[in-house]
Amino acid sequence: HSVMKQQSERLFLQAVRNNDPITFAMIDLDYFKSVNDTYGHGAGDLVILSIARLLEQRLRSTDVIGRMGGEEFAIIMPNTTTDSAYQVIEEIRRKFSNMCHESAAGLFHVTFSCGLASFPTYTDSASLYNAADKALYKAKEMGRNLTHIAYNKES
Repeated sequence: HSVMKQQSERLFLQAVRNNDPITFAMIDLDYFKSVNDTYGHGAGDLVILSIARLLEQRLRSTDVIGRMGGEEFAIIMPNTTTDSAYQVIEEIRRKFSNMCHESAAGLFHVTFSCGLASFPTYTDSASLYNAADKALYKAKEMGRNLTHIAYNKES
């Protein structure tokens, strides 16, 4: 968590210095507690591993992926506009929602919700992080299994 915040600050300052876009994404697995309760913690661990692998496979080597705790991930996408990040995250979200996970209790699917925020809309790393987190909660309020973009302080 602290390493992710340090990376975020460093990459954000670099983006500001170069006047490049940067997007921050917060991902949270939907109803993950019920996955653990229904299919077991071992199955839950495999779900976390599968989303981590999918993110590593699909994102660029310049993107930074971090686990923020539990079933939440943060992604820093340097030189990436909000719209470009949205397209990539939506592709990953759709692919992940179609993945079939296996446990002794049966087969199941898991989805995730995501919040996105970008510079230059947000002008410091703390507000960027907070906006992405707020957009994540908005995505959950809107029904989950979707990506919500924070376009301004109110979204």
